[in-house]
Amino acid sequence: MYWLEISVTTDGEAAEALSEVLRPYAYDQGVVIEQLGDAHSLDPTALEPEVTVKIFVPEDEDSPDLRRKLMEALYHMNRLYPVGEPRFRELQEEDWANAWRVNYHPFRVGRRLWIQPSWEEIDDLTAEDVVITLDPGMAFGTGLHPSTQMCLKALEDYIRPGYDVLDVGTGSGILSIAAAKLGAAKIVAFDNDRQAVRSARMNAIQNAVDRKMFLYQGEITALGSSSWNLVMVNILAPVIISLLKENGILHHLKRDGQAILSGIIEEQVGDVRRAVKDAGGSVIDDLKVRDWVCLVVEKEKTP
Repeated sequence: MYWLEISVTTDGEAAEALSEVLRPYAYDQGVVIEQLGDAHSLDPTALEPEVTVKIFVPEDEDSPDLRRKLMEALYHMNRLYPVGEPRFRELQEEDWANAWRVNYHPFRVGRRLWIQPSWEEIDDLTAEDVVITLDPGMAFGTGLHPSTQMCLKALEDYIRPGYDVLDVGTGSGILSIAAAKLGAAKIVAFDNDRQAVRSARMNAIQNAVDRKMFLYQGEITALGSSSWNLVMVNILAPVIISLLKENGILHHLKRDGQAILSGIIEEQVGDVRRAVKDAGGSVIDDLKVRDWVCLVVEKEKTP
């Protein structure tokens, strides 16, 4: 029996969207994301290295019809964002399980944070470095996308030891895990996707921060009137605007707390800024990588 490896090369910005396009065709819906860049780049905003997204299909599921449907899906994605041509390779049973590990290496985000797979070690860590163990694949949030990287950088600047943190749409749990390792006392994280919650829980256990994290599948309405020192939202601009207008996300901020809002395309940032102001907030900081923007927000101070 062989396993068909299907791989497509893109960049960090499109990697997670591409993985969602390929996921329905993969064995057990498993997707692997490999970063092929230099893990020791001195520039923490260097997001250009190539990324390869891979799926595996067992021999008995490989067919001309599957390959045709996959090519059609990639054609439609290419109309929105260019990605490479798919490459097909047959692997023997004993080779496929470890084939995806070859090029996945640790990489640095911001000043102190490192993302590493569980099977690799980082040789030149300093005493201040913080390591997040996160294997490729699973849910949204591998640390490759600019919106996630900007959230992590903002988190470094604004979290304080002992903070209570809320993670809206947690995905893989990467932001919650970073918050816990940077000193947060308690994190509540939720997502409306069951697989994301399962993935976040597994990642929290792997990073030994599960006792700090409370995870649930659901919506923000389940929180009632709870408030937090720091709120993290890494989703998309229309969802952020809805959270500001309809769900009163800033009401969940404690006095002098901050909200990190990311996943905003530059052309949408004006709409988000207006929604922040209308919700009684003000933007105190912003980060930008290419055409993605992250805003740090707090409640407007009353005289």
